[in-house]
Amino acid sequence: MTAFNDILENIGMRKILIIVGGLAAIALVSGFSWTYFGQHEPVEFYLGHTHGEDGSTEGAPEHSGGLDRNGCHNASVPYHCH
Repeated sequence: MTAFNDILENIGMRKILIIVGGLAAIALVSGFSWTYFGQHEPVEFYLGHTHGEDGSTEGAPEHSGGLDRNGCHNASVPYHCH
């Protein structure tokens, strides 16, 4: 009986590993696709506004967020570029 229980435990563990591996692969592919193929269309958001070194916003409502590789961001406002 012990050998049978060991086999059942191994099969259960394999299924869990397959499910976790599959979910990790889906997350990885989704993240890659969003990063490199996401369709962001920048808008004009208070044209000419700037951000101070302390993160403050001048010439537009206060908003946060780092810049992506295109020099654009959209933390709490529409996607726009500087």
